[in-house]
Amino acid sequence: MNINYLQKLLSRIDEIKIIGKNAEIDGVVCNVAALVRYGAELRLVILEYDEYFQDLIEEMEMYEPCEASPAPATNRMRMKKRDKIKEIQPFKALKSIYIGDSEFEVRGWENRRLDIKDGESILFLSELLRSGWSAEGIDYQNIDMMFLNSIELVGDFDKIPDFEDTSLHFVMGKDIVTYVVELPVNLAVNGEYPVIWFKNKETGEENWAQINRVYLMDMWNEMGKTFSEPKLLEQMTKDQIDKAKRDFEEKFIDICPRGMCYPVVEYECEEYFSLQFYTKNYLESIPVHKNGSMGFTMSTEKPTGILGMKLKAAIIQEPVSADTVRIEAELFQYNKTVTPDDIVI
Repeated sequence: MNINYLQKLLSRIDEIKIIGKNAEIDGVVCNVAALVRYGAELRLVILEYDEYFQDLIEEMEMYEPCEASPAPATNRMRMKKRDKIKEIQPFKALKSIYIGDSEFEVRGWENRRLDIKDGESILFLSELLRSGWSAEGIDYQNIDMMFLNSIELVGDFDKIPDFEDTSLHFVMGKDIVTYVVELPVNLAVNGEYPVIWFKNKETGEENWAQINRVYLMDMWNEMGKTFSEPKLLEQMTKDQIDKAKRDFEEKFIDICPRGMCYPVVEYECEEYFSLQFYTKNYLESIPVHKNGSMGFTMSTEKPTGILGMKLKAAIIQEPVSADTVRIEAELFQYNKTVTPDDIVI
């Protein structure tokens, strides 16, 4: 870092208008600090402090250095630990903001953890303080445990608008929350299945799913069909198609050898749910780092299932041999689409 770099950082900010409103949302202390203009771009800046997140980080730092040679974690432990230490982000599903009577759509946002060693973070906080910001509610907290939420508003601004009323109404859109289930299921290829019930461990809520069928998909065969599709020539040249096919095959061979297939589970469940299955073998295996990965989303041939509800599909992204007839698996987690309550400050 040098003086020229610091000068560039400071020159980016054209205007600051302090708001300084506090609220505690889902256990997170939020300080709506200011509106900040960068050229024609306007951002609402919120500082967040999550005490529970700090406790988790401090607990990890306390115990991990004491383990001289910790046993390798399984994929199950890795995924559960990753979900456990996620910080709460109250404004993640934000769709628009009312400041007084004026509505602003949200173009995008970024949420990053502050770092006392990061010159940009300290300079930015200094500029807020110089402009009259009061860090009430977070003034005695560790800066390294705070998050800076920067929300970009739609529009081109040559100045920050004047507001007689600075009351804030945050309008939320749809969000996805994930719950761990860990329900063992034996999947028989082309078998028949009763309704399965599973409980939300956090809320105790009972949920259900009806598996319609389980089949094996040869992704090599499916991608071969895709690259042979005549309509593809309307978008790409033959040389481009051939190159794309070679690139795919070079990467995919390490992920799924030829002759292996992906299990696909077709199911019905509540409208706002989606299910995620893993094999028990994968969950209990030591994580293996690979140079690349590919994700696939599945569609169904039929729109509805045997219960008359929307038919959904989940691919188990671990290849099995083409002669597999039974798979020892788990309904590991489910995703639920929700619309959080609006936030009014």
